[in-house]
Amino acid sequence: MKSIDIRKIVFSAAFVVPLKSADGWQNLNFSKIPSNQVEFSEKGIKVEVKESASPLIYPLQSPKQVLGLKVKGKVSHLIPFKNPLKQGEKGLDDCVLRVGLVILGDKKLNWASKMVAADWVKKLYSLAPEESGIDHIYFLNLVQSEALKGKERTHPLSELIKEKNEWVIQGAGEFELSADFLKAKNVVALWISIDGDDTGSQYKVDISNIELQLKLP
Repeated sequence: MKSIDIRKIVFSAAFVVPLKSADGWQNLNFSKIPSNQVEFSEKGIKVEVKESASPLIYPLQSPKQVLGLKVKGKVSHLIPFKNPLKQGEKGLDDCVLRVGLVILGDKKLNWASKMVAADWVKKLYSLAPEESGIDHIYFLNLVQSEALKGKERTHPLSELIKEKNEWVIQGAGEFELSADFLKAKNVVALWISIDGDDTGSQYKVDISNIELQLKLP
């Protein structure tokens, strides 16, 4: 019989992220990179990748203490890496799913920084409540090699991106993913990244459920 964590039952509650409508969601486009095609329906979010990339962002109404998360969906095809162990390296930094948590902090963009910052960086800082800042985005990645599972890094392109290869997928089809954190993370937004621009990949991802496990006050 599977054990039950009594502390999580007593001190936490599930927040189901709304997926049936684009209301509350933001689709960020990168310059010089084609955008994914995104559709919202009763079944959830459908993302079609055609050598493209464009994050989906869901700002929370107020910062939440997140103890864990669950994601359910399916993918039509995996990314055709010649060597899956190279996933994440320069020119091969595509992933069928990255679930990002935007972490509250005290970093802010000053006027000079805003003038030269990339659009995604400006968007990231705009997610912070007034008088607050951002620390980083913490991504949980769904990778295609068991040997990559558990590896963590600060992304070489930006100290604002921290990643952990949390899950492994080895074939197309349905997936159910979950993660728990030893310490609650102070989260202001959800940042979903699905991409195929580096590898010229084409595939579809359907997300039917996202739940955040919240620590109660």
